[in-house]
Amino acid sequence: MMPIKKDAVVAIIQKADTFLFIKRSDYINTAAGYWCPVSGRIEKNETQKEALEREVKEEVGLRVKAIKKISEIPSHDNQFKLHFWTTEIISGEASITSNEATEFKWVTLEKMKQLHPVFREDIEVIEKLINDSNSLLS
Repeated sequence: MMPIKKDAVVAIIQKADTFLFIKRSDYINTAAGYWCPVSGRIEKNETQKEALEREVKEEVGLRVKAIKKISEIPSHDNQFKLHFWTTEIISGEASITSNEATEFKWVTLEKMKQLHPVFREDIEVIEKLINDSNSLLS
């Protein structure tokens, strides 16, 4: 029998044509050293939107509003069900505000592909988001 996966949220934070990625610290057991969007576990009695907004505030000091869920996939290690949400920045400037991350960068899709290490799945979700929004414009 497969263990029940834990739920986690992933924040797609976009500014113009760039996306916010953080480098996970060694303090984190999951994905230590990886570049990825801000993410975190959903706590008991918390909605996905509430978890996403809390995690972003805790990790990078931004107040965001969760806008739309765009994807749901298993994590690379199959321990989590990842719920990807687009966001709108309400206030703040990004900075490292927890020991869960060591760095942050605003990156274009091309620069994202050059980050190392990075999860292919994160790039694929963002690439699809960009392609879908571009097809709406044409």
